[in-house]
Amino acid sequence: MQARPISRRRFIQRVSLGAAQLAVLNTTSLSSAADRDTADSISCPYNEAPMTESHSESDEIIKEKIRRARLSGPPAVTRDATVAELHRDGSMTVLQKGTNHWVCVPGNENIIGQVDMCLDPMGMQWMMDVMARKPKPTNTAPGLIYMLNGAIQRSFTDPFDTTSPAIPIGPHWMILWPFDAKAAGLPTVMRDAGTLVMFAGTPYAHLHICGSPWDGNEYHPDDQVIRTLTYSRRRT
Repeated sequence: MQARPISRRRFIQRVSLGAAQLAVLNTTSLSSAADRDTADSISCPYNEAPMTESHSESDEIIKEKIRRARLSGPPAVTRDATVAELHRDGSMTVLQKGTNHWVCVPGNENIIGQVDMCLDPMGMQWMMDVMARKPKPTNTAPGLIYMLNGAIQRSFTDPFDTTSPAIPIGPHWMILWPFDAKAAGLPTVMRDAGTLVMFAGTPYAHLHICGSPWDGNEYHPDDQVIRTLTYSRRRT
């Protein structure tokens, strides 16, 4: 039977729903694992990186870094996540140990590209590969990274660009898997809302969704539907 074509709107809805379900499934399964193991004994990519405890900063500074890091993702995953500073050499300094597979990073607002974020194990593997400038990412399954406080980075076309003018980006989250922009019918230019394929045409191409997965209102059977109309530029 020949498959029916799918609209871009339906594609984005399905992908976003699938990613949200993946995050919930990860959280549920990892919560049960946390009852059996501590954060140090969980097997995931970031455990392979050198990790040290932070003792050189004041308690107030560390407390603020932890607070900021936990705002970078949804509370369902950040409240039990490990908070750690991620250094350029791939090592990490633990600020607060967690009990699930997620890691929240406070970043540094004064340095372009050092973003506060929340990563699952495959997302961390992908990020480590970018930092190591590997030819292609090595995550074996789709990864998730939340950057719900927004970000500043150099490029949306080259994952290794460190010199181009800074680009401000609003709250967003990413599905780290090699999406094909042409096949999906998705844009490849940075935008302030909606979805694009970032780093399109490179091994680091991934789905970049601008906004929180929880934006909008939930549907209930007795809700009133409000239809809106939007004008767009005339196509020539």
